[in-house]
Amino acid sequence: MTAMPRGGVREGARDMMERNGSATTPTSHPAPGTSMRALVLEGPRRLSARSVPMPRPAPGGVLVTVELAGLGGSECAGYAAPGIRPVPSIMGHGIIGTVADGRRVAVNPLRSCRQCRDCRSGQPQRCAAWSMIGVQTDGGCAQAVAVPEDALEELPGDLTWEQAAFAEPFANAVHAWELAGNPRDRIAILGAGGLGLGLVVCAAVTHSESITIADLSANRLAAAVALGATETGTAIAGHYDFVFDTVGSAETRRAALELTRPGGTCILLGFAAPLLEIEAGRFIRSERRLLGSFAYSDREFRSGLELAARCSPDWVESLAFDEVEPFLKRCLAGDFSIVKAVLRPNR
Repeated sequence: MTAMPRGGVREGARDMMERNGSATTPTSHPAPGTSMRALVLEGPRRLSARSVPMPRPAPGGVLVTVELAGLGGSECAGYAAPGIRPVPSIMGHGIIGTVADGRRVAVNPLRSCRQCRDCRSGQPQRCAAWSMIGVQTDGGCAQAVAVPEDALEELPGDLTWEQAAFAEPFANAVHAWELAGNPRDRIAILGAGGLGLGLVVCAAVTHSESITIADLSANRLAAAVALGATETGTAIAGHYDFVFDTVGSAETRRAALELTRPGGTCILLGFAAPLLEIEAGRFIRSERRLLGSFAYSDREFRSGLELAARCSPDWVESLAFDEVEPFLKRCLAGDFSIVKAVLRPNR
């Protein structure tokens, strides 16, 4: 096993990126006042676009004018069943925007105590006090969001807004990849959403032996091929050294374990189902390894931001406030034709 190359990632990404004017043309900041438009989660399958008070940054905080908020599996799950989210609240943890001094920024939404052993060792995602902007606190599905100053990461000057939408899921992928040991073996990935596409990029950068990915969406599979997947399908068979399940349904978890060769490693990232069933005797005798992967470190978030430059802006579909709930309903019904959807709250 060898580590993912650090040098040249951004240069290689720049060679592949598709440029457009949106890279340097931010939307205007909301007009000064006491209110803004936001998409409010009011309960299971209940979203409301309405006026809410403009947030005030806490000491050490900053107001971000939201250019876009990513919409993915987390938002679909939160819409269907709020779970750990307070109600009412504003979802959206993949936040890209601008601050008052003109900087274009991505918001690292993971918060932690910064004092425990895990935080001090660079693993804030393991902190017992972790929280996520856009989950436990209000997020980016609004015209503006108040966040701590230290949550900001400045966007590279030539990264488009649309490419930046992949930064947060790609950070998750970087963490899972490094947790698995930066493998160069036979790789299988279930799900070609943001997490799955990020894993394809990690495998391509590491020059893995083969990269096989399964998804029901032809558009997402086409994006995976563009990023380096060597084989795609709506289902895959065989045995692999490392299998990543980015979906987390009961079906995909069973499939992931079946696809993992004896002595191989199965990595779970998805949260679709609350429970995991394992045939213990078979699992033990095959000496498979099972890993859970959650979120990312600050360094991994920055890596995800760099790798996002490999994505095409054309894969992103921008939605208005009134288009988000129908999109989430389509996702819950199994329609994943859009590679990456985002809310553009200031357009």
